[in-house]
Amino acid sequence: MSPYIRRVRRRTYTMIAWTMEYNKLKHTNITKNEITYWDIGMILPLSAGEISKIFNYVWQHCCQEIPPVEPGQSEIIKKIHRRGYRISILTKRERSTAAYVAKWLDHHDIYSDDLIFLYDNTPKSDILIDDASNLVDITSPKIGILFNQPWNKDFNWPLRVNTLNEALQVML
Repeated sequence: MSPYIRRVRRRTYTMIAWTMEYNKLKHTNITKNEITYWDIGMILPLSAGEISKIFNYVWQHCCQEIPPVEPGQSEIIKKIHRRGYRISILTKRERSTAAYVAKWLDHHDIYSDDLIFLYDNTPKSDILIDDASNLVDITSPKIGILFNQPWNKDFNWPLRVNTLNEALQVML
């Protein structure tokens, strides 16, 4: 059975476009680095519905402005796959944005064996590279790798990376 990489959260890079849209709407100048909690409503005066509405708008109208998580991301993911890992991209979102995510992945030549859209919080992974608290449900023999982001600096997790290339090295 081949090992799996299940998730590199879309939110990591979506936050750049999200903050740009938020700034346009609210006439502010917030950056991704200022989003220091996973629950954006703890930082900004927005309801969960308003936060979701901006995410949906960004995917539907600004998805080309969403950059890859790092330069060379496409090739790094292909290297991981060539080493025998199955690449499954899991993303939690509203159904109306699913087609835009697929287009974004194609535009950036991001390889995956599976593209899975989640509508609940059920953990489904063997190796999880994530940027938030989804790692809490990981139990041995599964592996959780925390992808460092401003909103997870206080999250206590032993295995952290700053790039997918670092994750690749950890997995060797």
